Amino acid sequence: MVHVSLLPEADVPALSIFDYLFERPESRVNEDALVFTDAHSERSMTAAQLRDICLRLAAALQQQLGAKRGEVVAVFSPNDIDYPTAIFGSLAAGLTVTMSNPAYHVHEFVYQLRNSNTRYIIVDKESLPVATRAAKEVGIPDAHIIVMGARDRRGVEPAQVNGHRTLQSLIQAASGPATPVSLTPKETVEETAFICYSSGTTGVPKGVELTHCNIVSNIVQIQYAEADTYAKHGTPDVQIGMLPFYHIYALTVVLHVSVVRRSTVITLRRYQIATVLDLIQKHRVTLICLVPPIALAFAKDPLVDQYDLSSLRDLISAAAPLGAEVTAAVQHRLGVRIRQAYGMSESSPITLFESIDCPVLGSTGRLVSNLTAKIINEEGKEAPIGERGELWVRGPNIMKGYLGNPKATADTIDADGYLHTGDVAVVDEHGNFFIVDRIKELIKYKGFQVPPAELEAILQEHDAVADAAVIGIMSKEQATELPKAFVSLKPTHRGRVTEQELIDYVKERVVAYKRLRGGLEFIDVVPRSPSGKILRRLLRDKGAAAAAPEPNTAVKGVVAAASL
Repeated sequence: MVHVSLLPEADVPALSIFDYLFERPESRVNEDALVFTDAHSERSMTAAQLRDICLRLAAALQQQLGAKRGEVVAVFSPNDIDYPTAIFGSLAAGLTVTMSNPAYHVHEFVYQLRNSNTRYIIVDKESLPVATRAAKEVGIPDAHIIVMGARDRRGVEPAQVNGHRTLQSLIQAASGPATPVSLTPKETVEETAFICYSSGTTGVPKGVELTHCNIVSNIVQIQYAEADTYAKHGTPDVQIGMLPFYHIYALTVVLHVSVVRRSTVITLRRYQIATVLDLIQKHRVTLICLVPPIALAFAKDPLVDQYDLSSLRDLISAAAPLGAEVTAAVQHRLGVRIRQAYGMSESSPITLFESIDCPVLGSTGRLVSNLTAKIINEEGKEAPIGERGELWVRGPNIMKGYLGNPKATADTIDADGYLHTGDVAVVDEHGNFFIVDRIKELIKYKGFQVPPAELEAILQEHDAVADAAVIGIMSKEQATELPKAFVSLKPTHRGRVTEQELIDYVKERVVAYKRLRGGLEFIDVVPRSPSGKILRRLLRDKGAAAAAPEPNTAVKGVVAAASL
């Protein structure tokens, strides 16, 4: 059965991303609206100022660095108010942008630079040592390294940092604003705008090529999906840009959509729950785009009760499954409905979005406009309503392919244009989709499929549990995988609850084959990627290294490096 979006067909203009954001007649209204405000310095930028500075950066890249259309620039930085300038200015110059995790070590950044054939780097001051070493290794000249995030407390940025020009000095050197590189309709479909890299939790990261058409399509699709929300709320949102901008979720849903909507984004370099709560109260924040670990904090952290969060009117969770219990807990505590969306880098990212007027607890929403989908069961056949299977999706937001990897592209996108997501889903008779697990993460216990997300959601319901992850460990004696849990306890409950108590807690709530027969282990922090996905590989490695003297050390280290 082919599932078709229930939303109206979206009219997607054949424009470059920059032209869509800034050059349409509709984009030239309300240009005095604040679109970005820095959480730390309170420096702000209007839509008109952003457009002007982006065009000046485009001119500088072309005039000062000799940048040519189609070349690649890497943005290597945590969230910063100048991040939008870096990416939109580069796009205006006709460049392709690849974003990197600022926590990367040299060898990780070297891999991305080489794989993407990067020619220029815009790097935060804090990450400059890594960037310079990586650039030297791949042959990028020092003159092609531009430093951002170097402003002092007065908001003044020096001309150079360690011999490298700063972003503002480069912009000031431009003779004037550039004319943005425009694309023909055919070129919008063919030219790569962004190369996004997977988190690398399984194997070598692959570069996901997203075209101008892909991104513009998804911006339009999100607006169609949120039409009722916009009509209900009336005024543009104020939101916190706390999700990493280098991740596709924040890149599209926060940065791009906010410019179109003239919403204000308060840019936050690093997530801390106390800082977020203070910003909500101070700036009367209305919208929070978050990931499940942050939703869990809103549900359970005692700090939440100390702040006035009454301005919030919408919470959107994506990037990883969010249990119905956490959803209900957040709604009960804040009085705000938390909605889910679903997608992946390969789909720009949003394919499913939960409506504000038709919420279904536990659902990740309905298909956005211009999409069709199939649910394919283990026999490779289209599954009927209510039956589990792999989610396949097709539409204008589906990636061009994996950079330089035609085999991986062919393995992921079939001849009919359907993207095989690798996620297990169920759809009901009303078109609501439920993401229940990932195919590769399912635990096979004596032929039965055990979804880790289900057991994790049960554990997270326990008052003592701060976070939980479940993996399968191989038992040679039983010749099968056994579900094993790794649990982080709340500080107030450490030493007051035992492993067996939690094992029994799960046992009382699941069918026999889903029990935690592989045991349960307490750890300080459940390792997650910056997007909130559980880093199960680290837990599997940890389980294999049973003789390690300090079992929590490796896990803690990775979480510290990859945390939001």
